[in-house]
Amino acid sequence: MKKKIPAFFTGALLFMLFPYLITILINGLETGLLNRPLDVEAFLPGIVSKQISSDCELETVKSQAVIARSNLYRKIREEKDIAGVLKVLRESLDLSEDYWCIPDEIYEQAVKETEGQVLFYEGELKLVPYHEISSGQTRSGAEVFHDDSYSYLKSVDSSADKQSADYLNSTYIPQQQMPQELEVSGRDSSGYVVSLLADDHALEGEAFRQGMRLSSANFTIQKVGDKYRFLCKGRGHGLGFSQYGGNEMAKAGSTYQEILETYFPLMEIEQVSDTYWV
Repeated sequence: MKKKIPAFFTGALLFMLFPYLITILINGLETGLLNRPLDVEAFLPGIVSKQISSDCELETVKSQAVIARSNLYRKIREEKDIAGVLKVLRESLDLSEDYWCIPDEIYEQAVKETEGQVLFYEGELKLVPYHEISSGQTRSGAEVFHDDSYSYLKSVDSSADKQSADYLNSTYIPQQQMPQELEVSGRDSSGYVVSLLADDHALEGEAFRQGMRLSSANFTIQKVGDKYRFLCKGRGHGLGFSQYGGNEMAKAGSTYQEILETYFPLMEIEQVSDTYWV
């Protein structure tokens, strides 16, 4: 549940930010932000609130906070300009709805207690993916991307995901919306479909999953009457951090460091000294 900023706090905040707000009103949000340092930590609670439920354990949310910070810092380094960073923030925060709201306090606590912590692989900022529920085994980055530069994303056991009420999902699609012939032609080592043949045309598994709005690319296909039934295991792409699996670890007493070490065994949490990266 989101909390509105108390009136006295809002008044004090407006007083302190008055010159900054005038700049925004005259020149727009992006120009206003260009005239002050970008404090990543200030935006992270809102970003994390869009990525994971507040019903999760604190240690799980802290894991997501480190992931969110790592991905945002990587974007900042790649974009090399504030405008690029602002684009990411707008997409993540939806300022039109949440600009004057504080997310559930668990997000603020998670960000505060992991302040400045990011995941590195061999001293570099890398993509740190996450998903809701795996099929019981997360996926290998090298297999998914067909690129050894993603080999730092190892396939790991996440058997606890099988306990989720949302582990299995069925999607029915009318026959007329499907090709005449459809078959799975390849799976990765975790069971996710990597390729299909549709009337002799090759399709990529994850792209097909998203196009058909299936919960996961780990699926089987069955003809049922005049429909095709896709029985899917898990939710999401299956790469990296499984939020459900991580939350089960947190319930059992694992810290966020232990959770991240489990899902990213080749990556290390490091403390960065400066949160103003632009």
